[in-house]
Amino acid sequence: MSSKPVLILMHGVGVHTADSFKQEVVDASNEALHRYSRYKNDTIEDKVTIHSISYDYLFDDMRKQLAENAQERQSFINTHLTGVDIPNIATQLIDFDAGLSDDNSKNTHALDVLLYLTIFGEKIRAYVLEELVKIFSINGATATYHFLSHSLGTSVMHDALNKLYPDELPIGQQSISSYWSFANVSQLVTQYSGLTSPFQSVVKPGAGGILKEFFNVYHEYDPITFDIFSRFDPKNDGSWIDLGQFDSLYKKIVTKDFSRADTHSIKGYITDPLVSFPFLYMLIDTFDPSEEEKVQANSEFRHYQGELDKVKNYQRTGSFNADLAGFIEAFAGFEKFHRERNA
Repeated sequence: MSSKPVLILMHGVGVHTADSFKQEVVDASNEALHRYSRYKNDTIEDKVTIHSISYDYLFDDMRKQLAENAQERQSFINTHLTGVDIPNIATQLIDFDAGLSDDNSKNTHALDVLLYLTIFGEKIRAYVLEELVKIFSINGATATYHFLSHSLGTSVMHDALNKLYPDELPIGQQSISSYWSFANVSQLVTQYSGLTSPFQSVVKPGAGGILKEFFNVYHEYDPITFDIFSRFDPKNDGSWIDLGQFDSLYKKIVTKDFSRADTHSIKGYITDPLVSFPFLYMLIDTFDPSEEEKVQANSEFRHYQGELDKVKNYQRTGSFNADLAGFIEAFAGFEKFHRERNA
């Protein structure tokens, strides 16, 4: 049983292991923590029990097989996307598929999303549920739980939690203290998966939900959260949670600074002072820096303002369809943009 708060992590698209994503979060958290003079000798691992769940290895063999054989990809799309809500998604992805073999990032990102929309998505959710049950068993019902998910992981974790919990929490089950969603794509993905929308699920704070607080974080120039891609962005109109609870239980954080050229980076997100202070404050009971320490810490945050115009120009000049294929194209193109810029 853990006496420390428990943080459960889930990565997004791309090649990850549980350990590699955990290390990214740990490094970013410690970088932020050590900006505060009183906490330079502390580490996030000392204060928080961290569990990382990775589903990437379940995709890996299938992804490699499909990436090498265009004909097999098209057959796979036609066979296994029959249950999605949008009838033309198979056609869209087959059309988009023509360029996959020329770009490894497209292979990875397109196939990650594609595989999650097929019958393999249920296998992923079942695996995540098993891992969550193990984590809850190890740490106990009285532990304080926090969740962090990134990119496609926001959809995977949302779908798994909505499957795990009934409409109401079981008697004696403690709610999730905080839910940190970075570059949330759950609304877009559920449009194609046919699973419960995040606006109708139990993965929310307040009445009928399983969360105490929900933190929705995205960067203004993260391609995954361009507003044309059905960004998860609840409004205070009573359609998601009660009007009276919206401002106190839901926190929207829009970051704009560039700590890294890759605005989708989880490290870049966590080290931003707009995120790092509430994140550390929520996780670490003893984290309570003075105003003077906060000012000093914020001044140590390193900016890469020279990247601002380049990334803004990518967003302004890109022409993307407001659908799943356009979403994949925008994200894969963004990574290609960075590779060419650094070449």
